[in-house]
Amino acid sequence: MIESTFKDNSKNSPLSKEEINLIGLTNLSVSEKHHLRMLAHCLQCFKSMSKDNSRGLIPVKEEWLEWCLKNPIMMKDDDFVQVMFEQFAGAAIQLEKLSNDLKVAPLDLTLRHLIDAYED
Repeated sequence: MIESTFKDNSKNSPLSKEEINLIGLTNLSVSEKHHLRMLAHCLQCFKSMSKDNSRGLIPVKEEWLEWCLKNPIMMKDDDFVQVMFEQFAGAAIQLEKLSNDLKVAPLDLTLRHLIDAYED
């Protein structure tokens, strides 16, 4: 049952199976892996919101809403959108801090950057 749930959810994930597996192979705790997956998920969502964002900045909240409204899964669930906004807000702060530390634009961060930050 858990595996079929994972497969169903993975179809809707912006993370590839390889990226999810890469996170799973780290020596992080279960809770750290979960947090890393959530952060990587938010980063990929931000990147998909910002196709024309040449400066690589985190999208503004209006763009979050527009992106959510275009997603048929989220259009039906206001509570889920609220949770996503909370996740996006927290992730935006963390990604901007990491990008400042690494001196790269937030949307230029990669999964490798995130993993390295967690493993330090």
